[in-house]
This record gives sequence, C-alpha cells and structure tokens, in this order.
Amino acid sequence: MRSRSVDVVADGPPSADPYDPAAPAWALAGAFAARGATVRVLHPTGPNPTATPEGVTSVPLEPPHRHPGAAIEPAELARAAGHRIAPGAELVVRDPSGLGPLGVARKSSGPPTIVGLVRRVELAAFDRERSGRPPVGFVDRIDTWRDRRSVRRLERLALAEADRLFCDEAGLATSIAKEYAVPERKIRPVPTAVALPPGLPSREAARARFKLPLDVPVVVAPAAVDRAELAGIDRAREAFRRVRSLFVGVRLVIVGAGAPVEPGVQAHPERDLATFASALVAGDVALLLGRIPGFDPGVALAQATGCPVLALPGAPFPSPPGEAARIAPSDDAGDVASVLAELLADPALRRTIAGAGREYSVQFAPERVAEQIESGASRRAG
Repeated sequence: MRSRSVDVVADGPPSADPYDPAAPAWALAGAFAARGATVRVLHPTGPNPTATPEGVTSVPLEPPHRHPGAAIEPAELARAAGHRIAPGAELVVRDPSGLGPLGVARKSSGPPTIVGLVRRVELAAFDRERSGRPPVGFVDRIDTWRDRRSVRRLERLALAEADRLFCDEAGLATSIAKEYAVPERKIRPVPTAVALPPGLPSREAARARFKLPLDVPVVVAPAAVDRAELAGIDRAREAFRRVRSLFVGVRLVIVGAGAPVEPGVQAHPERDLATFASALVAGDVALLLGRIPGFDPGVALAQATGCPVLALPGAPFPSPPGEAARIAPSDDAGDVASVLAELLADPALRRTIAGAGREYSVQFAPERVAEQIESGASRRAG
C-alpha cells in the first residue's frame, strides 16, 4: 500500500556526490514523491546543498551543540528530528537507522510506521574507529568505555523503536540480530537505492568530454572517497600499469580523486553524479577496488550505464552477482591485472557482463526500493 505522507530522516543535506552518505536517503525521498506521496526530508544543515529532488521538501535542522563531536551527537540530532516529524506522517524512514530513538509520540498500533535502514552496526564501527587510536591513560580508557556503552544503548533504542528494519547485506542482519537480540521477523533485505542522472550521454559524447579516442580501451576507477588509497586507486593504477603494454592506447580514467601524473592516466577529482556516470558510459571496464566496508554504489552506477564491473573478492553484493560482475581471485594487483587483461581482450565477454549487469542493476532503482520498503512496512513485525 502506498503511503500518502512520508518523512525521511537523513544524515545530511542533498549532495551531487553519489557516494555521499545521505545520497540513498535523498534518492528514496525522490522515489516516494514520484510514487505520489507528500515527502519531507529532515536533515542537518550543511555547506552548499544541491537542489532537492522534485516534489520533496527540505527541512534543515540545526545540529545540537550540547556534545559537539561526541559519539552521542547523532542521537541528539535524531531527537531533534523526532520533534519535527509531521503530525500526519504515515511513514517515517530513517536512513541510516543510526543512534537513539526519534521519540515520536504515537499509539502502539497507530501511525506513523517507523522503518530503519541499517547501513552498518554502529557499535562495530565505533570499535573499528577507536582501535586505530588506543586510549592513553586511565581517564581516556574510562571515557572510551563510557562512549562505547552509550553507543550500544543508543543503537539498541533506535533498532527497538523501528517497526521494521531493512538491511542491504545479509551479514548486517545477522550481526544486529545477534548483538541486540532483534527478532528475525523484524528484519527484511532491501538493496541500497542508487540514483542515476536524468539523462545519460552517448558513448561518443562521453568520450569527447574526457578527450578519449573512440578506438582505444578505457578503464574507469570510480573513487568512493577523495582519499586515493582508501578508494583503492593505488590498486587500480598498479593493475593498469601491468596491462598497459599489452593494449595499444589503453587509458585509465580516475573519477572523484586526484592521482600523480603518469602515462595513460587522467584524473578528474570532481565528485558529482554526472561526472561519474559520464566516465562509466565512456569506459570498457570499471574497477571497484576500494577499502571501505559496505556496498559500493559505483557497482550499481557502472552496471546501469553498461560498463562491466571488476570487483574484489570481499566486495558485498545484495545477492550473488553471477555473470553481472567479474570477481578477482584475490586483492593482489597481479590477480586484478590478469582479469582486467582478459576483459579488455574479449569484447564479447564484456558485452555478456554488461547485459547481465544492466538486469542486476534494476534492483537498485530508487522507486523499486521505495516500493519494497512500503510493502515490507505495511505489516509491522511487532
């Protein structure tokens, strides 16, 4: 059943960057609006927000200043958003589920229905972040222990408040069920919503934009973040070096991060959806080799534009990709280069992967994800 009024709680303002943490929430908001709902997005203020999706109302929230930078700050923002939920909202979508309850006043069986999209286990993320800087001294250990206890309590409250939880990875569902004793009937799978630009250029126009000849193979490395190493750009450059002598004129196009000048490589640090999509339209193979946990939206973008995907063995997919992507045997640049060379040498294989990829990418369409969320939320888990 379609909801007539939807409030979305997002991590940030609208952004042109498809890798922005708030991008899935805004993509969903636009999809709910396209399905005929009155949609508002409650979000913290931020620098230089882009235009909101058509039919969506932006509700900026001034971040609380009681604990700036503290682990519990997101929970304070959630509470602030809860105070601004529209009285007639039928569905409230938290993306991500995050920390702390919204505190929306409602009857046990009445609206709004609250759903949370779990992008990561916040407690595990806290542990990973703190493991990189061990506590110094007794006071620091006590502060870390208190922060961890607060994160666990607030994440438990956020998960408990939701009527339904959605995860884009099976491992996440297992982790939250185990850590917080969440009933399995409350958790449903749903892919990440990934928006495409309203129109894609032709291959000729895309190559002209990047000054690429039409008759040379092109490898594209989308960077999930502008930090090249974290985005796996070093791996992409090394794999490219190993195949460059085998293919006349082959180019590597890095998008979203800078790179040192070297033969055959060009870098475009712009981080907007149109640039990412145009580069992928121009490409013959997309290298997704990042070191960031979680699903890489670049997979969906590449597949939707018809660019075959080459990913690492640990890359998470919402379901087995089959022929929709090639998976390297290991993270080693030599293994990646071997598969890359195979793809560049076999146009028929690339066409097969591209065709399967287009079919696989349909599941990431925001309107399809919004439909699944509404369907799953229509029957509360209890």
